[in-house]
Amino acid sequence: MSAVSRRPRLRHGPLLCLALSACIGLVVPAGADETISDIRKKREEAREAQTAALEQIDLLEEEDVRIAEILAEVQAIIDAQWFDVQSARQALLDAETEVQAREDMVEQSELNIVATLDEMRVRAIEAYVGTSNELDTWLPSGDPNRTAVRQALLDFTAGSERDILDDLRRLRAEREEHVIAGADARKEADALRQDIETELATFEEHQAVQVEIQNELNARIDTWYGELEQREADDADFTAIIRAKQQEALGFDPGAPGAPSVEGFVKPTNGRVGSAFGPRLHPIFGTVRQHAGVDISGSTGDAIWTSKEGEVIFAGWKGGYGNAVIVAHVDGIATLYAHMSEIFVSSGDNVDQGDVLGAVGSTGWSTGPHLHFETRVNGVPRDPMIFLP
Repeated sequence: MSAVSRRPRLRHGPLLCLALSACIGLVVPAGADETISDIRKKREEAREAQTAALEQIDLLEEEDVRIAEILAEVQAIIDAQWFDVQSARQALLDAETEVQAREDMVEQSELNIVATLDEMRVRAIEAYVGTSNELDTWLPSGDPNRTAVRQALLDFTAGSERDILDDLRRLRAEREEHVIAGADARKEADALRQDIETELATFEEHQAVQVEIQNELNARIDTWYGELEQREADDADFTAIIRAKQQEALGFDPGAPGAPSVEGFVKPTNGRVGSAFGPRLHPIFGTVRQHAGVDISGSTGDAIWTSKEGEVIFAGWKGGYGNAVIVAHVDGIATLYAHMSEIFVSSGDNVDQGDVLGAVGSTGWSTGPHLHFETRVNGVPRDPMIFLP
């Protein structure tokens, strides 16, 4: 499955400081003179890079989920705060409406008071200056009784004015209380609105940062997906090169239908591969001769196991090979193990991969303990590195 088909659709959104250069090595194209082992090593590096890229993608997508959750929480807080702002604004409008109503009531009361005062003043003046025929005979008289009546009229007038003035003062005090209460309500609402709008702006800034983080995260995921796709392409290229070199070395295409399989073999002993397959200067005879296998270093007594399941078709002494074992596998492929110090199997034994065949030694034409390992296809020696992982 390709990287493109695996890729999920990302959500819309610097948490992980990832250095791509720390995890991504440069892939060097295979050269024409490189061995199959060299190319296999590069293919393995490409596959390791694929695994590393997938791990980073998994980590980043986990972070992507966490960021989405944070953004959802922030949005919920913003929505709640916006509701509070709207409520505060409505409270302010109600307060201002109440203040206006109170001021209208006070203004109407003042108009009523002024009209009442004017009326009372007119009546008092008329009574005092004698414009009323009924009072004419009482007001100017020096009679004590009439004087008392006159004083009562004046007191009535003054008392009425005092009552009206008291009402006026009360109404004006109420009006002032209403004005102060309305101003306080307005101030409180304005302060609340300003605080909430400031907080809302802060949340919006945080949201913008989160979106920026999300975008950066998406960019990093895109980078890793690009790296994954490149490494998959490298893997395919290296596999094609390996197959071509195998075909050249084997004389047939191992990937063709019905062709012998070169898969499933393992290294037959621990140790480093030394002398390679092909022409070499023979260490004993000093002449250039074809080396039909590879030499794997080891110490006398080290275990030698079968590279793949099969049947032992030879177990014994074989001239320059010394003690040797030959195992036949399917498809005409056979493996040979030489210079053994001991042999633990017999001809005709069926062996599984990993069964111990014998021990490393230095029998036959050998200059020191090691395993000479061959792979043959229909009896023809082929480079064992084509078969070994």
